[in-house]
Amino acid sequence: CAASAVVQQPCPHPAVWERVCDPSLGQRLAALGLGMVSLEEGDAPLVRDLLLEHFRNPALEVEGKLGRRSQDKFTAGISAESFAELEARLCAGLPSFGLAPGSAPPEAEVTVDRFHAIEGGGGFRNSNRARGANKGSTVRSSFACDDSDCPLKEPFEVLNKTRLSDCHIGRPCGDAAPPPNCLVDMRVSFSLETVVPGTIIEGMPLVYERHKRRQTFKARLFRIQLTHVLQGQRETFEVEVELCMDVVKHRLEAASVQADEALVVTRELVAILRELSQQAAVVKLCRKRKRLEDFLAVELELRATLDEPEVDAELRRCVCEGKEALNRAKQYLCGILRVRFSSVDEVALFRFAGRQVARVMQRELSEAQKGSEGASQSDESDLPAA
Repeated sequence: CAASAVVQQPCPHPAVWERVCDPSLGQRLAALGLGMVSLEEGDAPLVRDLLLEHFRNPALEVEGKLGRRSQDKFTAGISAESFAELEARLCAGLPSFGLAPGSAPPEAEVTVDRFHAIEGGGGFRNSNRARGANKGSTVRSSFACDDSDCPLKEPFEVLNKTRLSDCHIGRPCGDAAPPPNCLVDMRVSFSLETVVPGTIIEGMPLVYERHKRRQTFKARLFRIQLTHVLQGQRETFEVEVELCMDVVKHRLEAASVQADEALVVTRELVAILRELSQQAAVVKLCRKRKRLEDFLAVELELRATLDEPEVDAELRRCVCEGKEALNRAKQYLCGILRVRFSSVDEVALFRFAGRQVARVMQRELSEAQKGSEGASQSDESDLPAA
């Protein structure tokens, strides 16, 4: 992979895109007395630098997440299948990362988070996290739930969370990398979590609420948290790796060269994130392969459906009505296929139906063009000779 590091500045919450480091950076840092360990391909020097800058702050939270990154946005979460597979994998143990095999799975913790907009900022920095908050400051109140998953009356914590920076870690490369269409992206976030009085949210508007069911797998350096999140009709499956900052602070303060120890901590954090992302990507690839196999097994029967007179006539009728009826044609065909081939993935059927409607439209246009050309030639032959 080619080295690249782009920092977007200025920004209240700077976003960092970090692929792989330039090993020569390590030599320059060593010359400045900032570290003796040379950087290697795949290191995350910007994560290390942020850790060195903020590790003494008792409010610091450092967490890595799995998700999918587009050009300007990171969406946390993986598929339900990948989530279930990771849960089984963690329950079985990861000795190389400090998770002993054979341990009893952690109990799920059910909580409700409520985000309130603080008018006038409330003296807090803009957290820039709540949807619909008009970029104002927000405070999160968290409630434990009873056996019926109903929140208790009093929150067990009320926090203002301020994002310091986001680091988007580069994807692994080489033979061990998953296929390009099955990658899972990784982000490491640095935030400050400030405890605030519970009375501050009294009378403040509620921005949104989310229901969480979380399992936490604890190692010495970090906690891996698998969280099923419900927010209205939206459902996500989030994977987080949070550093235990008391352990990190002790290690850095005891180190003879803090930059070197911070790099070691960063490598351990990135390693577990890449291990989890690799597991999630494998599940995604297996699911896609099965979906393709299911489709190929009935492809001939799918295409035979298009030749049925009733289906062909309805598709032609919709196409002749114009572009406004194309979606109706696709929905009609997909509905027939969904009933007859219920074992095939619905998304695959919908895409197949869309392609077939497009072909019917092209066929109709081609036939209309040929008819027009034939009529034109006939008109020319009827003209009297000069």
